Amino acid sequence: MYEEEYRRANRNLHPSEELVERAAAGAWRPGSKRRTFRLKVTSAVAAVLALVLLVTGIPGLGEAPAGGPVAGTAYALARPTLPQLPAMPEEPASGGDKAWEQFSEDYETYWEAWRAFRKESAGIDEQAGLMEALAAFSGQSAALALSGSENQIYSPLSLWFALAMLAETTDGESRREILDVLGAEDVQQLRAWADSLWHALYTDDGASALLLGSSIWLNESVEFRQKAVDALAEHYYASSFRVPMGQKAADQALSDWVAEQTRGLIGGEEKVLETNSDMWMVLASTLYYKAVWTSEFRADRTQPDTFTSADGSQSTVDFMHKTRDANFLRREGYQAASLPTSLGEMVFVLPDEGVAPEELLRDPEFLYRLDLYGADGISGEVQWSVPKFDVQSTLQLEDYLKTMGITAVFDEARADFSPLSGSEMWLEQAKQIARVKVDEKGVEAAAVTLMAAAGAAAPPEDPKICVMDLDRPFLFIIRQQGVVLFAGVVQSL
Repeated sequence: MYEEEYRRANRNLHPSEELVERAAAGAWRPGSKRRTFRLKVTSAVAAVLALVLLVTGIPGLGEAPAGGPVAGTAYALARPTLPQLPAMPEEPASGGDKAWEQFSEDYETYWEAWRAFRKESAGIDEQAGLMEALAAFSGQSAALALSGSENQIYSPLSLWFALAMLAETTDGESRREILDVLGAEDVQQLRAWADSLWHALYTDDGASALLLGSSIWLNESVEFRQKAVDALAEHYYASSFRVPMGQKAADQALSDWVAEQTRGLIGGEEKVLETNSDMWMVLASTLYYKAVWTSEFRADRTQPDTFTSADGSQSTVDFMHKTRDANFLRREGYQAASLPTSLGEMVFVLPDEGVAPEELLRDPEFLYRLDLYGADGISGEVQWSVPKFDVQSTLQLEDYLKTMGITAVFDEARADFSPLSGSEMWLEQAKQIARVKVDEKGVEAAAVTLMAAAGAAAPPEDPKICVMDLDRPFLFIIRQQGVVLFAGVVQSL
């Protein structure tokens, strides 16, 4: 009895998916409309399939010693307190009605705790201008970041948070340019937007995960204004660390922190940034995503096939196969369909023969026009042929940011970091590292540049059938509640 009631009432949804269903049914669409120091901003992104276990502490990075810091060591100044919320209960394998009755009670407790957490902040659709601004930023920046001829992956959300933190540490023209690019009136509005995004997206229930991580890394030899550091902690849940820039201890501590936040997909023994003694601080913003397909691919249907890269070369890749009834799009230049996950969806875009993925992204509204349930949506059969892949890349973002209008922070004569320090400084580097993995069970990623394409088939004669044979360069988007978490182009495998 209790098993039937649970399945009828809950249909295996978890709290964050309540909003996903709303987005799917009526997806939001944008309207028609002197000693000097160098600052480096690093933005790393991760989406992962493996089971999430929160790790406390970073190897080799302890708290400041009671007797005071020791020169040449890395230590934490402060760490955010993350919410302690219940894990999704597992369905009982035995025990009859009594076990299902207990499960029902546990599930209700789990659901109510997450619902209350979501209500602690205004929803992202209740924050005036947020979705429009985020759509404009994502569309413009993705068109620049994914314009190359190689595999590329980009997270607009991770860069958004890194720039929001940068705005907290700057003033004057430097801050104004950042606010204009993010579409915010002032820092107060940015803080409200960040709070809403954090509460709406944060998920860590043992079954799925979507985690935002932030930190500021301070050179041990430089004095900082505590107010700016406190603002980052209060409004962006940013950890703060003191490190000996230019030494192995600093590089390893930063890499270990990134590995902790991305569950090992990025960082660790692989250095994410090489610091130097003139580096004043590093800002880091991570995004971790873990989800399984709501309907897994059967492993026994996976078979090798040919993928044709953008340059015409061919490779043999394992392709996953399944057919399902769903909505899809067929527009001039491409067709698109999505695979729902336990935490949103992954949309695949297959350009027509002769159309490069980057051509589609030149439309700044492209990412948010992929509304499978709107007027252009077609309800029919989608025949999937998806390559298994594990792709990673590093994006140097300086030129992209300058093209978007952020220039003052890169100019040592114009940069204004007075909220953080009285020393002269400027932004020297901004980069994003990412990685994405796809297999029969779900999605695993960590800031990567992806581009996939292979031999195209002729358009199906039946207008109610969509053949998504991703055997040539293609686009993908991972999104949740209408927010683009990752966008990628797979050019070769």
